[in-house]
Amino acid sequence: MPEKITYTTFDGVKIVGDWYPAPITSGVVVLMHTMPTTRKIMAPFAQVLAKHNVGSLAIDFRGHGESTQTDDGDILDYQKFNDSQHQQYLIDAIGAVDWLKSKNYSEGQIMMVGASIGANIAIWMLEQNPALAGAVMLSPGIYRGIDAVESATHAKFHQALWAAGSDSDDTEAYETAKELIEQADVNRKKFVPYKNAGHGIHLFTSDPKLMEDLAAWIQETFQMPTA
Repeated sequence: MPEKITYTTFDGVKIVGDWYPAPITSGVVVLMHTMPTTRKIMAPFAQVLAKHNVGSLAIDFRGHGESTQTDDGDILDYQKFNDSQHQQYLIDAIGAVDWLKSKNYSEGQIMMVGASIGANIAIWMLEQNPALAGAVMLSPGIYRGIDAVESATHAKFHQALWAAGSDSDDTEAYETAKELIEQADVNRKKFVPYKNAGHGIHLFTSDPKLMEDLAAWIQETFQMPTA
């Protein structure tokens, strides 16, 4: 069972998360959900990651799940957000990294993992924090003014990138995932194409091997020597 944790972002939002430690930890990831779901959709993948010695922190973005209050007592609802407020999910992700750092993980031991808008936040985080290990993106795109391809051009050589999208039924995400991997000047990167496999977290259901394969790729990334 995960440990339920909370932290407060620098702009005063109370974020709730689930911490899944691994018995022997090679690295840790921040798991970021699609909209309008919650952190709970990431639970099956968190359990697979733990088997691969990767710890994970799954968070509810502000306005979702249990992350609906501010220090001032205001109630947040993502359905009422404008684009600028959706972009503040980045602040929630920064808080998650800070929480992991408080558990004595360095930024180089932390990878961002997200689906749909969570994927865009994952790659945007690398632009904001060049010391992070990398980003995994399930169905990235241009969401709420966040351009995943543009963010990928800022990735540093040491940062690992993995992206997947489904052609035919989710062409924009497919093309975005493909292009960002092509554009990124990084040492370790992988594009995984699908067809008629759905959007975001649905890729896990369409490909029963994906969770294991992706967890292995993340574990291998953490085990690689850094320059």
